[in-house]
Amino acid sequence: MKKRQEIIQAAERLFYNNGFHATSTDRICEEAGVSTRTLYRHFPSREQLTAAVMEARQQRFFADLYAPEHPQAVEKLFAVLGEWMASYGAGGCFFLKAWGEYVQENIQLCALALDFRYALRDYIATSVKHNALADAVWMLFEGAITAALIRGPQAAYDAGKAAAILMASEEAK
Repeated sequence: MKKRQEIIQAAERLFYNNGFHATSTDRICEEAGVSTRTLYRHFPSREQLTAAVMEARQQRFFADLYAPEHPQAVEKLFAVLGEWMASYGAGGCFFLKAWGEYVQENIQLCALALDFRYALRDYIATSVKHNALADAVWMLFEGAITAALIRGPQAAYDAGKAAAILMASEEAK
């Protein structure tokens, strides 16, 4: 299991920094310190590796959050986003990058990439009871990812502050 995890971690770093198609299998093996045979023993196809990477990344992100019913769930969501950007990079959304590269050729990987968006939207909708407010918070989250290309992780923290202001104004009504 350790080698499998090392392959996933190496592929995730390389996919994020270099792109999915631009990252060769040989480069993944080199980064993970495994042979091509070992990689294919764990992942019989490139698509299975890519799917495993996306699933692992989504699970790790959501594992860092509070339960959506928690009173500080939205605050924590933006804090986690900022922490992820600081740790893993603020070069755009991993899942949007995957969707962009696979949209014309692999419907299953595109669906996995969009699953993150749907799960995130559902998380926010559960945390925020009003649909319009949930949409606004979701758009702040999405916008923070783009703004981070220029402002870095601070964009996530600032978007979290804006979400808190929106939520407080909704509660005051």
